[in-house]
This record gives sequence, C-alpha cells and structure tokens, in this order.
Amino acid sequence: MRKRVATLVAWAALITGCGDGVGGSAVAAERWDPCSITPDAIAATGLDPDYREGWGTGIEVRDWSLCIFRGPATQPSYFVNIKSSDVFTVKDARANETNLNGVDMEVDGRDAYRYTTSNSQSITDCNLAVDVANGVVVFTVNSMGTDPIGADPCDLVLEHTTDLATLLPPAE
Repeated sequence: MRKRVATLVAWAALITGCGDGVGGSAVAAERWDPCSITPDAIAATGLDPDYREGWGTGIEVRDWSLCIFRGPATQPSYFVNIKSSDVFTVKDARANETNLNGVDMEVDGRDAYRYTTSNSQSITDCNLAVDVANGVVVFTVNSMGTDPIGADPCDLVLEHTTDLATLLPPAE
C-alpha cells in the first residue's frame, strides 16, 4: 500500500512539474482606468497636465470609469473626458439613436465611431468611441461654456485620441 501511495505522489508531482504553468479558471480583464494616463502623456497632447478629475468623491458608476482633463493651460476652453467601459462597445455607440452625425473611422488600426450628441444646447461636443478588447473607450471634447473652443471639437477629439491611442488597452 505504501508503495502505491508513493507512486501516486511521485506521478502527481511529475505531472504538476511538467505542466504548462496555466491552470485554474479564466479571470475577466479589469476595466482600464483612464486616470492612469501619465501627466507627461497628457502634456504631450497639449492638455493641462495639472488637471484631472474622476467621477467625484462618493460617486460610483458601475459601467464606466472616467477621467476629465482640461484643455491647454493657456486657453482652457474645453475639457477632454475619457470614459472606459467593459460593458459597452463601439457597436453600442453606433446603435444609440441619441448619437448624431455618426462617422465610421479607424484610429491606430482600431474600429472607431465619431459622433455628436444633443444632450444640451449650451454644450458643444464631439465623441470618439474606440474599440478595446474588453469594451470601449470614449473620448469626448466638450466646451467649458465660458469661451468658445476656438477649433472644431471633432478635429480636437481626433487629435487627442490619436495622440493617446498607443496608451489604450489592446484591441481585439
């Protein structure tokens, strides 16, 4: 009996030792945090590296992570909001009937969709939803409501998205 137990233990050790190191069950990827973008990367795209805000203290939004950056420090007339979701996709942005003036695009080899909204007549905005393997990242340029932006928000959102695209999680 001892010989049989010893043989089983040795066999189990051999199998474990020769395994490929992958075991257990799959773990879902975590949602990407847009506030993980470094101040240097923010400055490189022309945004104010000293300003960043999330949802705010005590506010939790289950489906989205958010980080808000302010336009250039010399003329901060707009914000760049970056939202990340592991629930929604670029396809969902295309299907949303409240998204207007949609344009299919590609950013850094990724499926993307640019659109505007009519959420408020006082805010000018342009959004760019970009595909990531675990959902979508949406870049939004919107006016602060104080001074005119001074440029087309859709040009700005494409510029900032292109500048930061290499920092996004991989696409599918």
